[in-house]
Amino acid sequence: MKKYEIVEKEIFSLLTSKQISEISEVAIIKDFESDQIIYERKEVAKNLFILLEGEVSLRVPSRSDTSIESLSLEIEKIAQHGALFGSNLLFNVKRYMTRARVIKPSKVMILDAEKFLEIIRENKSEFIVMSYLAKVYFQRYINAMKEFEECVQQYK
Repeated sequence: MKKYEIVEKEIFSLLTSKQISEISEVAIIKDFESDQIIYERKEVAKNLFILLEGEVSLRVPSRSDTSIESLSLEIEKIAQHGALFGSNLLFNVKRYMTRARVIKPSKVMILDAEKFLEIIRENKSEFIVMSYLAKVYFQRYINAMKEFEECVQQYK
């Protein structure tokens, strides 16, 4: 079985080897096929996801018809090994705000968000990790605004 090194990825480089070991014990690795939905917008947020292989699109579906992908706004395409997504519960947001859809066959590490929080709180790493996540979310906000501006320009 292929071993996935995530230690060098920024969020994990902020943690102790003990924390990484504890996280590895509760992690599940799952394969997803193209077009599979990892989670839906408004679904209860329970997990944190880390992309190991493949590509995932984070989109905000249309309110009128969530089945039509072209009527959704893409927030980000995630293709980088070790990229984090679905971290809503870490910010005390109880539901996912986007839909995560697989673009290319993907391998994803799934972590129970509550367990992850417990582990980082034990060693007082919460501030460091949350600062990192704030940067990730701010970049996604910038990406969403650019996408929104491009949509608006098309209809002028």
